[in-house]
Amino acid sequence: MIFILSIIIGLPFWSGSRWIARNRLKNEAVKIRSLIENHRTIAMAMSTRRALVFQGTDVQVLMENLSRPLPNLDSLVTVLNNFFSPRVKLGGLAGAQALMGGSIDSDGIMFGISQGNTLIFTAFGLVETPGEIYVNDGRNLMCVAVNGFGQVRIYRWDGGRWNEVK
Repeated sequence: MIFILSIIIGLPFWSGSRWIARNRLKNEAVKIRSLIENHRTIAMAMSTRRALVFQGTDVQVLMENLSRPLPNLDSLVTVLNNFFSPRVKLGGLAGAQALMGGSIDSDGIMFGISQGNTLIFTAFGLVETPGEIYVNDGRNLMCVAVNGFGQVRIYRWDGGRWNEVK
């Protein structure tokens, strides 16, 4: 009798921990999307180019210095140390492919061909270096994708294909 009761009582906690892990990853993806959308808006409001440089768990924010020859990204605005939660990892999972096909970089950050881990916005809100950021928790994988028009979307890997998260 006690055994049956312990199973009945423990079942919601077991499924709840999986739900918490999935939502923790989704919250991280939403946090990344918010950062990107915020700095795109600032670039348009200030009429200057702006860049987010992803270096491990840190993010540098750079902007164009209008007193120097253009184009440049010379002014450091801020550094967001340990921006990514320690409970999530950057990169893909075994068997997962990148959103546009191919393999996911080991660091999980894929912007532009020549820019490395840098996302650059124009003064009009367009993106010079479209790409993706991949985050996982060891079991689940999500992608934050930015297209050339500055639109940011979140996708979840469902074992064989990407599905957009609303």
